[in-house]
Amino acid sequence: MTQQETLTLLKMGKNIFLTGPAGSGKTFVLNSYIDYLKDHGVEVAVTASTGIAATHIGGMTIHSWAGIGIKDALSHRDLDYMEQQQYLWKRFEKVKVLVIDEISMLKDTTLDMVDRVCKTFKRNDKPFGGLQVIFSGDFFQLPPIERFSPQAQMEQVPLYTDSSDEIQYEVEDVVRTPFAFISKSWKEAQLHICYLTEQHRQDDSTLLTILNEIRSGEVSDDVREMLLEKITQEDIEDTTRLFTHNIDVDKYNLRKLEDLDGEERIYEMTSKGKSSGVDALKRGCLSPEDLWVKVGALVMFVKNNPVQGYVNGTIGEVVGYDLDDFPIVRTKDGRQFIANPQSWAIEDQGNVVAEIFQVPLRLAWAVTIHKSQGMTLDSAAIDLSQAFVPGQGYVALSRVKTFEGLYLKGINQQALQVHPGVLTFNQRLQELSDISCARLAKTDAKRIQECFDDFMKSVGGDVSFVKKIKPKKPLKDKTKTTYQITKDLIVKKLSISKIAKERGIAESTIFEHIEKMKNEKMIDGSDLEYLKPKKAKDKKDLEKITKAFIELETKSLKPVFEHFKEKYDYELIKLGRLFV
Repeated sequence: MTQQETLTLLKMGKNIFLTGPAGSGKTFVLNSYIDYLKDHGVEVAVTASTGIAATHIGGMTIHSWAGIGIKDALSHRDLDYMEQQQYLWKRFEKVKVLVIDEISMLKDTTLDMVDRVCKTFKRNDKPFGGLQVIFSGDFFQLPPIERFSPQAQMEQVPLYTDSSDEIQYEVEDVVRTPFAFISKSWKEAQLHICYLTEQHRQDDSTLLTILNEIRSGEVSDDVREMLLEKITQEDIEDTTRLFTHNIDVDKYNLRKLEDLDGEERIYEMTSKGKSSGVDALKRGCLSPEDLWVKVGALVMFVKNNPVQGYVNGTIGEVVGYDLDDFPIVRTKDGRQFIANPQSWAIEDQGNVVAEIFQVPLRLAWAVTIHKSQGMTLDSAAIDLSQAFVPGQGYVALSRVKTFEGLYLKGINQQALQVHPGVLTFNQRLQELSDISCARLAKTDAKRIQECFDDFMKSVGGDVSFVKKIKPKKPLKDKTKTTYQITKDLIVKKLSISKIAKERGIAESTIFEHIEKMKNEKMIDGSDLEYLKPKKAKDKKDLEKITKAFIELETKSLKPVFEHFKEKYDYELIKLGRLFV
C-alpha cells in the first residue's frame, strides 16, 4: 500500500494499523495525518509506547496520556481515583482521535487498560470509547519488555478478525510474548491494515535483500556470508557505533571524548511546566541533561529541523562555536549547522504543559540499538555479538542507508532471529492490506469525498475548510529572501514569538535574522523600539544588559549571563544585544 492510499483510509475515519518495513515512511504518514486533523480543528492525542518514540512525533507516552503510569493492571479503586482527576476529564472531553506509535513495544495488557480508560472517560462502550485509533509500528522491531522467559509459555493466539469478511486467522502454539496484537482490545478495534510497501531509507539492493530475508525468517548462507565479510576490527572514523547495552555506549563515548585535546564545554538542559511532564520529556529526549563537547567531537543531531536542514540522525564534527557559544557542526559533505538550543514539548488541548530546552546534540561515537530506533544513519559500526532479543539485529541493520555504510564488530545467531509468532502474523497483515487496497480501488472519488465529510462532521471538524483548501496552493514569493520576510513582520510590529510562529521557525533563528539585518543596515535600532518591555523595571533590566555588552566588550551571551550571576535568562540577554 502506498502512503497516499493510507492517508485516504485515515481521512475516511477508519481504525488503522499502519505497518511496514523500517524506512517505509510510517512516521511521515502519521505526521501528515496529524497535521491534517489539526488544520481541521480536530483534537488528536499523539502518543507512543516509549518516551524516545514520543519525542520523535512530538507527543507523550501512552501511559502518561491515559493516566495509567507504570501499572500492570487497573482495579476498580484505580479507576475511581482516576475519575476524580479533573485534568483527565479535560483531556478526554474533546479528543476524537488516538495515535499510538511504536505499538510493537506495547504490551497486550497495557493496550487493554488504555481501552478500558477510554471507555470510562468517554462514557462509551465502543472500542476505545468510540475514538478513531491509529496504531503504528513494525513487530519485526523491538518487542515489549518481558518479566519472564519467552520460552516459558506456549498458547494458541487469535490474531485478527476482519469484520466485513468474517476472516479469522489463528496461530497455534505461539510463544507467549505479550504483543499488543494478542490483546482483546486489538481484536475488537476492527483495524484496517495498511502495510506500506515503498522504501524511503534504503535504495541498496544488497541491504534490502538482507533485511527482507531476516523478515522472512529464512536467512540464506549467502546473506550470512555477506554479513561475516562485513566484520572488521578497524576503528572507522566519523561513524557511529551501535551497541546492545548502555554500559558499552557510555564507556566508548567517554573514552573518545577524553582522547581529544582542548577545552570541554557543557550545555545544561533547562525546563518549564509540570514536573511530571518535564521528567517524561527528559527520559525520552536523546540529548542528555548535561551535554559535554569539545572541538573535534563526533556528534549527532537528535531532532528534525527542516528550516536549518538537519534531521534526527545527522552526524557531524564540532568545528568551533558561534558568537553565542553554541557548537558549529560540520557534516561529511561540508554542510555546517549551528546547534542552537531547541525545545521538546508536551501539548494538551493546544496548550504546552511541559517543555525542555537543550542543544539538540548527543555524542555520536556510540548509541544503543534501542535508542537508535527511528534514526537514519549514513553509516554505522554495529556490535551484535551480545544481541539478546528477537528484532535487535533487524533494527540495527535497518538504520543505515546502504550496505557500503554497514560495518560489523561482531554478530551472533540471535541477531538474525525474529519472533515466530510475528512471522505468521506478518503474512496475514500483507494479505489484509491487499484486501484494503482492492476495496479502496473499487470506491469512486465521490464516495471517498462523502466519507471524508461524514467523518469530519462526526468528530466536529471544519468540513468547509476541506473544500476551501482543495484548490488552494499557496505560492511562495521567490523574490524575497528569508530576511526580507522577517523584516516585513517587524514592520508590522509583531513580537519575536509571533514572528517565529508565523514563520514556523525557532525564536533563536529570528534573533539571528534581526542581528544580520542590523549588521547589513537593512534595519536600525529605531525599527526595533517596539520590542522593548513596557514596564519600567523590565526596561531598566534591558538597559543594564545592553550596557554590560559594551562594558565587557563582548558580543557573546555567556559572559553577560555570568556577569549577572544567571539573574537574566538568555532570551532577555539576546533582546538586550539587539540594542547595543
